[in-house]
Amino acid sequence: MFFDNLKDNYDKLSISEQQAIDYLMKQENIEHTTLKEIKQAVLVSSSTVIRACKKLGYNTFINLKYDLKISKELAKNSNHSTSSTFITLKEQLSVEFSRTMSILNQDDFDIFAEKIINARRIFCLGSGSSYMVMSDFNRKLKLINLWANDYFEHYSIKRIPDICTKDDVILVFSLSGNTGVINDCILEAKQNGTTILSITSLANSPLAKMSDHLIKVYDAPKNRKKIRSRLMLNVVGIILFETIVNTISPGQYVID
Repeated sequence: MFFDNLKDNYDKLSISEQQAIDYLMKQENIEHTTLKEIKQAVLVSSSTVIRACKKLGYNTFINLKYDLKISKELAKNSNHSTSSTFITLKEQLSVEFSRTMSILNQDDFDIFAEKIINARRIFCLGSGSSYMVMSDFNRKLKLINLWANDYFEHYSIKRIPDICTKDDVILVFSLSGNTGVINDCILEAKQNGTTILSITSLANSPLAKMSDHLIKVYDAPKNRKKIRSRLMLNVVGIILFETIVNTISPGQYVID
């Protein structure tokens, strides 16, 4: 993912920002490289490095370093055997899980649960591979007698702004946060006062900027852009549903 971000956004960087990123890419121990080291090596300020990170789609310097490190490892191992691919996949999932767990905050889940429980209606949105995670979560909401419906086809998503109100909630599952039809829907729905809850990646996406509340997951760089695991979205969905159930009535529901 880092190299895709770099390709798409490198020209947007200033000369100083390019120098900072170029220096970081040449380092063997990327995870140990500090802002101070870059500042001294290429004579740029810390704020210049942070601006470069944000232009490449990362909220923090640390997130950029993680993606760069893993992207370089993936590139190095791209021609390895099936056994090596299996090991790499295990490492990716391990990193995704540990990083996601480290950034999850109980307060965020409590806010999501409160908004969902008190909503008149919950519109669950997801497209592509995120649809399956969203659909399963929607099904569980119905099992505890909350008004919820899932939307994944473009024509049905486009209709939501016509019917949603300030008493409703839109819950979005989107790893990229860049699905045009969903973001257009969100932009219109916000004009109705509808609360927007989103589960997405760490990227500084349009969806993240428009949402009222966010739960973010870590998405490790992949060789494939379109066929990516939604495992971390599923993990968050499980935790969120359990939070909702325990908020409504601890121990009352047993869901298969």
